[in-house]
Amino acid sequence: MKDPRQSKAAESTNILVCRGIELSEEDRREILRAETALAHVLPRVHRIEWTVTGRPRSVEARASIRAQTGDFEGRGAGRDARTAVQELTKKLLAQTRSEKEAHLGARRDAAARPLAMGF
Repeated sequence: MKDPRQSKAAESTNILVCRGIELSEEDRREILRAETALAHVLPRVHRIEWTVTGRPRSVEARASIRAQTGDFEGRGAGRDARTAVQELTKKLLAQTRSEKEAHLGARRDAAARPLAMGF
């Protein structure tokens, strides 16, 4: 994974809300790693909002991202905050990949169409 100190995520607004749970330093580092990975694939991330909620015997993590290329949201759950954030990050990265493939497919389709000859 990319070095968090060189992340473009530092230029964005990052909000972390914790409900019913207190995050350890390692949990916070996992969120920083996730922000770095997301900033690597999304150009100009404007805002990332994390909500981590402690439930009995599980933790739920939600994220809402506003970037130049669009808005992305996801949710992950796990036995602790780290696994919930990791699952959420995988889902968000898959979401950005499918969005990118859809845009590339549309561009390829447009390029493959023959030009209309206006005689």
